[in-house]
Parts: sequence; structure tokens; C-alpha cells
Amino acid sequence: MSVVDLLIDSLPLLLTGALMTVWISVLGVVFALLVGLLVALLALSEVRVLEWLSSLYVSFFRGTPLLVQLFIIYFGFAGIIRFTPFQSIVIGLTLHFGAYISESFRGAILSIAKGQWEASASLGLSRFDTFVHVILPQAWRRAIPSIWNSLIDVVKASSLASVVTVEELTSIADQISSASAVVLPILLEAALIYWALTTLLDIVQRYFERRYRYAD
Repeated sequence: MSVVDLLIDSLPLLLTGALMTVWISVLGVVFALLVGLLVALLALSEVRVLEWLSSLYVSFFRGTPLLVQLFIIYFGFAGIIRFTPFQSIVIGLTLHFGAYISESFRGAILSIAKGQWEASASLGLSRFDTFVHVILPQAWRRAIPSIWNSLIDVVKASSLASVVTVEELTSIADQISSASAVVLPILLEAALIYWALTTLLDIVQRYFERRYRYAD
């Protein structure tokens, strides 16, 4: 079989793996956004213990490799609780990128003028309503570039799922290249699929940035 024929025959398998990559990434992104926002709120809570815990969390997960974190989740807790490979990669992506996203949220929230809190209070809005309806929408718009970069990184980092035997794009590419002894073309084909996914995310990011810029 020629290399071209192999690439054509491999494409459906790689696309199947890409679907798993997308599913892992979607879950990782959603949970990382929730964790990131929660940690950012803890950091801004003005409660010393909560601030310290959020700082410790961010420092650890930003200061250690995702691969090591993944090994800790998958292998380290085996005697206490056994996570499946799929659960492990989703938890790993969530905790790792939640730390980065929390800093994006925190910085964006702090960038909002304090006068907006005071103006909202003078209109009779509670702090909760002010945060949800006034502060958070503006913070989200300001945080889009840095948060979206983290989301793109989630897609690329999902390739580590292959380390814990999740059959996603990288894992399937590795299996095909091992079975066929054709390495570089298969890996390049997989890389092009990753590139297509991240390029699509980049296009969506630019759309939102233009939309919010025109809204201003």
C-alpha cells in the first residue's frame, strides 16, 4: 500500500479520534471555566483563608507539568479512588487550565473601575446582582483573549490523553504509525487535524472580539 493510500484509509480513524479529542476538550473547557471563575472569586473574597487556598491552588497547578498532574490523578490515587482514563484526562485538564483561567478572570475583574460598584449600589442593586449583571459581563469581554488562548491550549494538551490509554487523535495516530511503520506522514496528518481544530477556535475568537468591540 502506498503512503497516499494509507493516509486516505487512515483519515476516518483519525477523524474518529478527533471526535474524542473534541469531546475531551469541550468537557475540559467547560469545567475549567467554572473552576477558574470560582477560584478567582475566592481570591477576591477578602477572606484570608480562601485567598490563601486559591493562591496555593494556582501556584501548584501553574507550577507543575500537566503530565505529572495527570500521572498523580490516574496512578497516584489508585489505592484510594480509581479514576477511569477518560475521567483522569478531563479532571487533569480542568484543574490545570482552571488555574490559568482563574488568573485571567481575576485580572479582568480587578480592571473594572470601583466606581461601577458604587454606581450600581446607588441604583439599589445588591452586590450579587452588580457582579452578575454589571461586572462579570465586562470582565468576560476583557478576559476573552487570554481565556481563549487557554481554551486552544486545552485542545492541544488533550493529546496527553494517549498517555493514559484514551483512544483520541494522538493515540490512534500512534497506533496506525506503529502498525504500518509509516510514522512521519501519519503524524503530520494528525497534526493537520489539530491545526484545523485550533484554527477554527481562532476564527471564533476573532468573531467574538469584533462583536464585542463593535458593541462598545
